Amino acid sequence: MEIKLLNKIPILLTLMMSINAISQMKMADIEGKEIIVNSKTEKQNLIKIFDDSNYTIFYVLDRRDFHLIKGNGTSSPGNIIFFSKKYNKGILAVFRQMIYHSKRNIYNISFTTLSAENYMFIPSMIILDKDFNYEYLMRYTYIHLPYDQTIYRSSISIQDKKDRCNLIHIDLKGNAIYENIDDILSNISKVPKNNNSQKDCSPVIYDMDLRDFFPKQIIP
Repeated sequence: MEIKLLNKIPILLTLMMSINAISQMKMADIEGKEIIVNSKTEKQNLIKIFDDSNYTIFYVLDRRDFHLIKGNGTSSPGNIIFFSKKYNKGILAVFRQMIYHSKRNIYNISFTTLSAENYMFIPSMIILDKDFNYEYLMRYTYIHLPYDQTIYRSSISIQDKKDRCNLIHIDLKGNAIYENIDDILSNISKVPKNNNSQKDCSPVIYDMDLRDFFPKQIIP
């Protein structure tokens, strides 16, 4: 009985999340969502937790999280991919995940953006191509203007991973998690090519973020 129920879980999860499916998806849509993973039967490291005609959401599974004693839980960063079928690209973001080992081989995993006002939990993000290779680095920035602490500026920077001198900055009205995924990805065409006129070609994502929060590669 339990095995039959577990086999239906992916379908039930898809139905649950599709209730709120709309033509435009935002990163904030992951807030409060929960999935159930069987650590013994799940063979993939990329779990599809939502899918419709416009978008797919993937959870990047890290099997090192399956170390908890039954009845215990933990909180840690977790990787979510928001994939746009229109642009055939995805945004890899880092949110807070709560993992609870509920019973033998069964883990309940829930997500929160952990964003406070205009701040983002982890402002570093990566844009993936259709094969889930790292194509662009992206970072969300929120700063108060020095002359008036009541005025702030929000923006995202998108940078070519191979040629880091090719980058653009886009102003936002607020927190990046409320931006439509397609609206963010539409800016990729604006990233210059072979722009060597810039003196500062520093990466928009810190090496520490790349090392600590993102997998080295994603293999579907």
